[in-house]
Amino acid sequence: MGITSSIAEAALGAAAKLAGSKAVIGIVVEDEVTEKLQVQFNPSEYRITNSASYSQTERRKEDEPVVNYNGAQFSKLSVKLYFNSDDFFSAAGAINSVASMVSGEEDKGVTGYIDWLTSLTKIEGQEHQPPKCIFAWGAVQFLGFAESVAVTYTMFDKSGIPTRAVVDLTMQGTNIAAGERKSPQESPDRTKARTLTEDTNIWSIARKEYGSSREWRRIADANNIMNPLDIPVGKVLRVPSIND
Repeated sequence: MGITSSIAEAALGAAAKLAGSKAVIGIVVEDEVTEKLQVQFNPSEYRITNSASYSQTERRKEDEPVVNYNGAQFSKLSVKLYFNSDDFFSAAGAINSVASMVSGEEDKGVTGYIDWLTSLTKIEGQEHQPPKCIFAWGAVQFLGFAESVAVTYTMFDKSGIPTRAVVDLTMQGTNIAAGERKSPQESPDRTKARTLTEDTNIWSIARKEYGSSREWRRIADANNIMNPLDIPVGKVLRVPSIND
């Protein structure tokens, strides 16, 4: 799920108090909110999407295939934000720790705020991935990564500087804290199907489903696997019940 864990809640506490009733988008580094943007106008709506992944296995001499549940997908948050420099409050109060964005001509338009939001989709420093960020407003605190920032500029001043913009922000949720994950033993009595990807192997699947990578032989036996190092990516593996 993309809803923030207790770790993110602790990091966001101070930022939420500063934001008051305004929605806040923040960058989270080592459980601390290091930079934040307070929106000018609270959104009229936001959407949180939860989805699951399924695959199909054809059956001989049957009209319908077997549907296999492969697991849940990360949550997604979609929200539309509006920026209008004509009514903007102090830029220095809107964005903290981003001095370069709130000086000079940029302060007259919305460019600095849009650049900051767009930077959430860029690789940061030596992390080799965009920064982890959080959207917080009222009861929702969504922790994840910015997947897309689509900007529509709707008004400009005489020199061409954008003064109004609409931003469609999409965030993909991330893993919750390890202590809040559901135990892999929670439903070990059910046979499942898991698709092998480039980021997984038979040992990682065993660890996730049974709580121990040493249980890989259970999966290997159920799928007639002789060499666990020679399983092609994309193969659907039968993960038997712990009772089998």
